[in-house]
Amino acid sequence: MDNTNREKLVVFLMYAAFVTIISRLFYWQIIKGESLQAAAENQYERTITQTGSRGTIYTADGYILVSNKPVYRLFAQPAQLEIPPESVVNQIVPLLLPEYKEYKDASTSAALEELSTKIKEDFNSKLSKKDSQWVSLKTEISEPTKEQIESLKIHGLGFDQYQKRDYPEASMAAHLTGFVGKDESGNDLGYFGLEGALEKELQARSSTNTVITDALGGLLVGNPASVSYVDGRNVTTSIRRDVQYAVEQSLKVGIEKYGAAAGEAIVMEPATGKILALAAYPNYDQSAFIDFSPDLYKNPSIANLYEPGSTFKILTVAAGIDTGKITAETTCPRCSSPRVFGQYTIRTWNDVYNPNISMIDALAKSDNTAMIYVAELLGADTFQKYIKAFGIGEPLHLELQEDTATPFPDQWNPVRLATASFGQGILTNSLQMLRAVSTIANDGVMMKPIIVTEVSDPTTGETITTPVREERRVVSAATAQEVTRMMIHAAQSGEAQWTASRTHTIAGKTGTSQVAIVGGYAEDKTVASFIGFAPPDNPKFVLLVKLTEPTSSPWAAETAAPLWYHIAERLYLLLNIPPDRIQSSSSSPEQTEN
Repeated sequence: MDNTNREKLVVFLMYAAFVTIISRLFYWQIIKGESLQAAAENQYERTITQTGSRGTIYTADGYILVSNKPVYRLFAQPAQLEIPPESVVNQIVPLLLPEYKEYKDASTSAALEELSTKIKEDFNSKLSKKDSQWVSLKTEISEPTKEQIESLKIHGLGFDQYQKRDYPEASMAAHLTGFVGKDESGNDLGYFGLEGALEKELQARSSTNTVITDALGGLLVGNPASVSYVDGRNVTTSIRRDVQYAVEQSLKVGIEKYGAAAGEAIVMEPATGKILALAAYPNYDQSAFIDFSPDLYKNPSIANLYEPGSTFKILTVAAGIDTGKITAETTCPRCSSPRVFGQYTIRTWNDVYNPNISMIDALAKSDNTAMIYVAELLGADTFQKYIKAFGIGEPLHLELQEDTATPFPDQWNPVRLATASFGQGILTNSLQMLRAVSTIANDGVMMKPIIVTEVSDPTTGETITTPVREERRVVSAATAQEVTRMMIHAAQSGEAQWTASRTHTIAGKTGTSQVAIVGGYAEDKTVASFIGFAPPDNPKFVLLVKLTEPTSSPWAAETAAPLWYHIAERLYLLLNIPPDRIQSSSSSPEQTEN
């Protein structure tokens, strides 16, 4: 081949190579360019979700009930590890073990060894996948453990910080606060109590940022997309920390002392409607709610219905006095024997009858037949009207997720009217009863109950304050004062007089109701309660104590009443209520009850 042909061949080959390169570039950049760019972005981009802080919940006196604490997620970038996965695992697992709940619950060394082996196997499996750019190893790691792992200086390990709910007061007011769990997408969501009811206020806003990484998955130096994120709003409750603590502590001791299955104690300021304490047992730990039965999550003071028994007689006599049908001195002409309604016979709680008993003594002695007489004078329509005016069946309109209306009877035959007059055969909840009696303490005016006093936005500085508001006048001031006088007499001369305070006058009433079961009532189970307020002429608090199925005694005078007075003694100090009675060394041994 001569030189001319050789030169032509070289030129042809160069031209062919050039055309091939151009064709391939056209194919990769034009035809496949979009898909390749997407693949590259998928390889080098990483999405990070940033979230503000969930709102803080405070007590009325400025203490934190619920806040947030930083916790960490340990992640690994297997492609960047410079030492074998086994070596990484052997170094970090001993440090991480105390962060596992199973570690804290383990009772034997064999159980601890089994847990350690399980974690090591899981970590080895994840770290051995060298094509993985990012894997999560452990969440909810504390700051000290994070610092220990960082001190190992293992290239390819890192941490993401996020926040978890923190409870500086431990499980205090658990039924009030509720808790934060996850929704179906794995996002934080409030459940029950304030967390559930005020989710939109408390929830933090989040933003998703995209950052660029190198080929090995490491973050490149630069400014990733930056989007602002907003903290949730803060909530201040009406609960006083010192009052809540005292009530919870006393309630727990009382439940143990009287062998009750459950109990509640609620304190309200009648002039404002502010709830100063709301306690219930058994309760749960909000930070470990998953370890408790879901039956404990709901606030029993709202969610659980009961027949209030003789505390309801306060409302019956109030309606009778307000309509002018009776006075405190009115005598009962139908109280010398049981009342018979067809096949039903209604007796007094002790089967003792008091002919021509006055209404003031009937309340003190908790006479069922006298209450039936009052209800019959009122008639079913008027009786219902007053019960509804006192809020029975009506929601509290509180910022608690469980707050709803309660059933109200549709049919009012003579038997229903008779039994409802003394608090059987009608359902309510503890907060409804507290609101009703608080109306008597507040001269007949019902106040809107308050559990949240303020909501503030840390971003804008805006604060919304809950105003004190009158709901309605239920009975006249004169009626309320007369009923208060009757309640003072009931506390000092009634079935619980033996446990009454020797230093402070109170207006109060016991109640012992049977527990309804299918087909009737349980013979050996009761709900014992006591409700009252002090001082009677200018009440600083209304307190309801309720014990479910006490076993030491079925009667409220021997269980709920002494517990009420014990809590009240602490409230006198906390609320600066001075004594108004001369203390006596003598006491009455009488113990009767309804």
